[in-house]
Amino acid sequence: MKQVSLRSSPPPLSPKHAVKPMDFDHILDAVDVSIEPFALCEIKGNSSLGLGRRPHATLHYFLAGEGTVSVSGHKPIPAVAGSVILVPAYAEHSIRASGIRFTDLPKCHPLDVSIEHIQTGTGKGTLAAICGKVSVVYRGLSGTMDLLNAPIIEAQEPDDRVRTALDELINELVSPQIGTRALARALLLQCIILLFRRRLQVRDKSLSWMRGLADEGLWAAVRAMLDHPEQPHTVDVLAECVGMSRAAFAKRFSVAYGTGPIDMLRTVRLRRAAELLVSSSIPVKRVAQLVGYDSRTYFSRAFKEEHGIPPEAFRRNVTDSTGD
Repeated sequence: MKQVSLRSSPPPLSPKHAVKPMDFDHILDAVDVSIEPFALCEIKGNSSLGLGRRPHATLHYFLAGEGTVSVSGHKPIPAVAGSVILVPAYAEHSIRASGIRFTDLPKCHPLDVSIEHIQTGTGKGTLAAICGKVSVVYRGLSGTMDLLNAPIIEAQEPDDRVRTALDELINELVSPQIGTRALARALLLQCIILLFRRRLQVRDKSLSWMRGLADEGLWAAVRAMLDHPEQPHTVDVLAECVGMSRAAFAKRFSVAYGTGPIDMLRTVRLRRAAELLVSSSIPVKRVAQLVGYDSRTYFSRAFKEEHGIPPEAFRRNVTDSTGD
């Protein structure tokens, strides 16, 4: 069975926009990255597993078989043994198996380490994956925002460092011991850090906001948006936060984060609204006010543009458990 390579060659970087190796420590030190393994999924035959919208990014490491991952707003993503796909928070997605046969997996014991074993579909071929909850947020702020903008997709060769760490995880699940869950978490975290470093080096657009953390001079403005999204921020006010002129701030912000400050503010507000809708029973009108919208109608329209569905439907559809 031929594997599909998803890794692209790094595009040439201009000195002005490149992230220097020394910046990686600043970037990764400025965020909290955590991961929690939650399921071993096996999809048999030509079947699919709907995972809905989740309030966290989701990592899928495919162990065997072939299929696709469908993420709202993106083309279907091929999934083969060795593929690693990281799906952003609140992005509706599903996994479909192609029904192609493969060599049997080792007999894993996920329930022994308190993760689910999800099995669905019928047939001879099976697409299998380890799945984990991922959080990537700014460190030390009262406000949080997931820093992943779009799916990260890579197919790992057998001797790749990421795949080596994940294969070690499988060995732990085959023979669970004292500390297996903690080690599984550490191995998945190692995988995430290696992926982030690699994708930062090639200026992956899905990590454009994380890459922006290399410019520490802009942090005060970002902090103001995250801590108080309800405030009437303007470019002038945000520029004053960092002691810059309006024009210089707007240009520097766009270079660092790949978007304008007001565009980021809008996304911050609508992601915070998503968190409030999922984690509380606060009425939609009050949620709108808490993130800086005086008009519920305008808020609902903006929310649908950002997340694809109105806030009321979003509250009903987000799930934190694996579905069939």
